[in-house]
This record gives sequence, structure tokens and C-alpha cells, in this order.
Amino acid sequence: MSRQLTAALVCALIAAAASTLHVRAGSAASAAAPDGKAIFAAKCAACHQANGTGGGPYPPLAGNGDVTASDTATLILTVLNGRSGPIQVNGKTFSGAMPAWKDQFSSDDIAAVLTYIRSAWTNKAAAVTSEQVAAARNPIALSGGQIFAAKCATCHQASGQGTSAYPPLNGNPHVSATDPKEMIATIVNGRSGALVVNGTTYNGKMPTWKGQLSHADIAAVATYIRSAWTNKAPGVTEQQVAASGPSVLSAVGASIYASKCASCHGAAGQGGGHGTFPALAGDSLVNSADPNGMIALVEHGRSMMPSWRGQLSAGDIAAVATFVRAAWGNKGGPVSEQDVTAVK
Repeated sequence: MSRQLTAALVCALIAAAASTLHVRAGSAASAAAPDGKAIFAAKCAACHQANGTGGGPYPPLAGNGDVTASDTATLILTVLNGRSGPIQVNGKTFSGAMPAWKDQFSSDDIAAVLTYIRSAWTNKAAAVTSEQVAAARNPIALSGGQIFAAKCATCHQASGQGTSAYPPLNGNPHVSATDPKEMIATIVNGRSGALVVNGTTYNGKMPTWKGQLSHADIAAVATYIRSAWTNKAPGVTEQQVAASGPSVLSAVGASIYASKCASCHGAAGQGGGHGTFPALAGDSLVNSADPNGMIALVEHGRSMMPSWRGQLSAGDIAAVATFVRAAWGNKGGPVSEQDVTAVK
């Protein structure tokens, strides 16, 4: 082989190696993790400020308990879906609208910027993963069996056989009754005191699940229990949960009010924001014999009142309306799911 040919081959090999290295470097660069700090500076700092202190109608992110909470679900959903209406942070009310970013950023991008925010300035919270963001994009409702395993099996046992303190659910006539109203009320409101099931007395206390289970959850777990093991009772619908009576509606509604409404209207319906948010106790619209005006306001919003249509089911709107119309001396009657669906 001539020296010229050998030199040519060497040069070709060097060029190929250099090209391969360039491609690999480029691939590595393109696969690099998103820069959360850069995303924040480009998209968030204009409202929340570079140092996270917020300003005007936009809340601070530094020292914000909602930002550093161990449960990141609300934070992730706020970035994905946006938020409108008032929010309270550190005792102050902010009303700036938060845009939805789900169509502009990947799950990796959102995880990166949230991880930055949760660790910047004085914040010291754990990172957010892209898997958490992806799960929030496509939430999957828990089945009745999963809810039972998470909430009920510790006391009633995985096969529904119960213990010496807690009654069995398998073969329990209260569970398989034709009308599930009593069972629904027990799930929502809890129960204490002796209970006789199949000739045996049980004294274990049933907790209230009103702050943790929605109408859909209650229907799902009740349906599961009534059809599991040797039970053969028909399922329970959200409509049956809503129709189980004002006491059940009010119990569910109280938990919804506490999580969605009390920050503006006050825990006792007294209003807030130095008159910005009206009192619900004694309000004429709340106490009207015809609930349609109140339903329409909850569904469509008004001024600083956000629209809850699409965020709350018709059953949950009925529940919170029923609670408000009977709380704090109010005398409005209960609201049914049918009342809600009839209002356009």
C-alpha cells in the first residue's frame, strides 16, 4: 500500500471519528435536561419577579406554603391548567390570572421549572418529577376496589370479614339492602356506638369520610363493597349519593366548601377581603326559595367569583349549595343534582 493511500485512509478515519463525536455531542446536548431557572426567567419572572417575591395581583412563590407543600398535586395542576379568581397567600389576597401552560411546555419542562421554584430563594422542598406531571395531565380515577384497599381494608379486612371490633361487610344485610341510603350515610358521616350485624355486636368507630371522598368516590366504593365477595347487591350511582338526603349532601358539601370557598367567603360564611368577598350567611340569593340564581353563579362565576363548571361535578355543586343554604342560620332548601343540570 502506498504512503499516499495510507495517509488518505488515516485522514478518512480521523474525519469519521470526529463526525461521530460531533453527532454524539449534539445528541447529548439535545437530550440535556431542561433548565428550570431559564424557563422561570423567560415565562414566570415577569409576574412573580426574578426573586420570587411576586407583585401587584401576583402572589409570591418564595415562602409560599402552597409551592413547598409535600403534596404537589395542586401546584402541578395550577401550572398545567392555569387559575383564575382570588387566592390567599400568607394572609394576603391576590387576584391575578395564571395562564395554562400544558400546551406550551412538556412534562419535563414543567417538572424542571417547578423543581427550581421549590428549591430557589428560601424554599427547600423536594424535586418534582416528569412522571408526576405526566400523571396529572391524564388523571385516572381510582376504582372502588382501590379506594376500599386504601381506606377501608385496615378495619374491615381485605376480604370484608371484619374483626372483633369492626363488622364484616361480606354477608352484611346493611350493606346489601335494596336501598343503599343507610350505607351511603354511614360512609359520609361515620358512625359510633354499638352495631349488631348477624347477631354479633361491634363497637368499633367508623370515621367520617366527608372530607376525603367525593360523590364519585362514594358511589365507586359502595358499588365495589355491595358486589364483592359473596355480596350480590346492585351498584350505587352518583345520583343515588346525591339523593340520599340533605344530611349526606350537607356533609359532602361542607368538605367542598372548606377546600374551595372558605378562603374567600370565610369559614363561617362571614365574607372576607374587607368586603371584597360577600358574606353568604343571611344572603338573599342563598336563601331564595328558587336556587337557580345561586346555582348559576356557582357554575358561571361573576366578577372575582370563578366559574366552577368543569371543576366540580353537578352532584358536588348540589352538595355545596345544599350545605351553604342550610349553614349559619340560612333557611334555603336542599339542592338536587337535577336542579343543577337544569340550569344552563
